[in-house]
Amino acid sequence: MSERAVSGRGLTRVATGLRRGAPLLILGLCLVAGLARARTFVYVANYNNSTIGVYTEDHRGNLVTSQTVPTPGGPESIVADPLGYVITADSLAHAVSAYRVNPADGRLTRAAVRLESPRANPFSLTASPGGHFVYVANSGDSTVGIYRLRRGRARLFPDGRVHEAPGATPYSVAFTPNGRYAYVANFGNATIGMYRRTPRHAALTSLGVFHEPPDDGPYGLAVGPDGRFLYVADFRANVLLVLGIGAHGRLSLKDRVTEPFDHHPDSLVIDPSGRYLFVANTSANDISIFRIDQADGRITHVGRVPTGGYPFSLTLDRAARFVFAVNYGNSTISRYRLDRHSGLLTVIGTTPEASDADPYGITALTVPVSAARHTPKTAGSHPVSGSDRKQAAP
Repeated sequence: MSERAVSGRGLTRVATGLRRGAPLLILGLCLVAGLARARTFVYVANYNNSTIGVYTEDHRGNLVTSQTVPTPGGPESIVADPLGYVITADSLAHAVSAYRVNPADGRLTRAAVRLESPRANPFSLTASPGGHFVYVANSGDSTVGIYRLRRGRARLFPDGRVHEAPGATPYSVAFTPNGRYAYVANFGNATIGMYRRTPRHAALTSLGVFHEPPDDGPYGLAVGPDGRFLYVADFRANVLLVLGIGAHGRLSLKDRVTEPFDHHPDSLVIDPSGRYLFVANTSANDISIFRIDQADGRITHVGRVPTGGYPFSLTLDRAARFVFAVNYGNSTISRYRLDRHSGLLTVIGTTPEASDADPYGITALTVPVSAARHTPKTAGSHPVSGSDRKQAAP
């Protein structure tokens, strides 16, 4: 099994409880209710044929294809920015690309492309809370590239760079919901870089390094919406870590949960209520479901559902109705209905991508219906471009 997977993207959650968490739970339920009439678009990064698949989610969790967009080459990660852009990390082209989203139909128009260094190998990326900044984990040269995204000019401007230790091999970046702290999963040296960030500013200031055991290999990261816990999918050690986030952003170990041997967990998402954690197990071809204890952040296994071959990334729509997984091994998207009371997932069906697509990343963007009504449609679909086939996982 190739030791590569897309980082998971942390989704906000809402704490529960009789006193401390009740207001946040009510806020979360209002958010879900407000999104019920919104439209959700789903975007899939196809590594091998260097395209983005664009879909519209219907009320039953089906995905209706609307566009295929060429990328510079080999997108391994994709993220939707709150400003209304979709951004890809194009590892074969050593580039970061931004696409403007038409809120009426979800279709994309290329807005900007920025080249990283020839040795960068941009592996994954994340947008800062509230948008404006994009952080790129470059596994090749062990750096985190930072870009400022300007809505008016639709441009990506370089805005600094963080150097991890030589050989660190960063695979993912995650923020606390308030944007004050950032964490970098370094697969190569089994560490997590801890950083402080001033809101509305790009720069990251180091708070030190959290050390895992030497044989670990952290991949996906997700932070709960109250900013108290960081969840880590450790691909190499087949474990899930629960790390407490202290008052000054530093991490401490709260729990270490062992997954079955050779499951290789990679991508993580948390439902908006903050009660459930979903984990894509690359080698087991399934998703593990965990209940999150609202008091101490610990997790308890409650179920498992099958996926296609090698699920490398998960996403969840902001209305908390559906979960989607991309399957690199057989170029499909697995679709599930989420029961918000139990956290269990019910299989809806499978959406095929092109046979040579090899999807690696997936993201969802929810747009209010009012925004969609007043925006003209974009131009037609773009032709598909090709690239050399990536070596498949054994």
